[in-house]
Amino acid sequence: MRIVFVSVLVLAGLVWAGLAVGAPPTIERINVDETFADEFLTEECGVPVTTTARGHVIIRIFSGEGTGVAQVNTISIGLTATAGDRTFRFRDVGADVVQIKPDGTLVLLITGQVPFEFAGVLKINPETEEVILEPRDRSEEQLAKACRALTGG
Repeated sequence: MRIVFVSVLVLAGLVWAGLAVGAPPTIERINVDETFADEFLTEECGVPVTTTARGHVIIRIFSGEGTGVAQVNTISIGLTATAGDRTFRFRDVGADVVQIKPDGTLVLLITGQVPFEFAGVLKINPETEEVILEPRDRSEEQLAKACRALTGG
């Protein structure tokens, strides 16, 4: 969920940054307050799950030319998955940084914890999707814990 959202923000931000050459850095705060039928947890746990996400994303876009940090997105979202009277709470937190390297390539560093995916640092080239550094995969461990909490099993 987060990787797709961040990729869209990164691409939009780079276009925006390219248009804003010479302008001071921009900061945008996006508040998140959504409740949705959680198809992923429903399928994985075998029970209908509804998830509520509350928190925010702060996007910092650095304008100018050259190399270095182009964009930083900080994410702090608390999630509560509910199945009947059972709940599982988890967080999506971290900072996603887009850097422009001296040769012009982009590098996206996703740090923190991404629910049902990983904790640590994922470093990729967003243009080629080449993985440069892989984090600790904790998907199975966290998914098992969520399903136990949501099903009582």
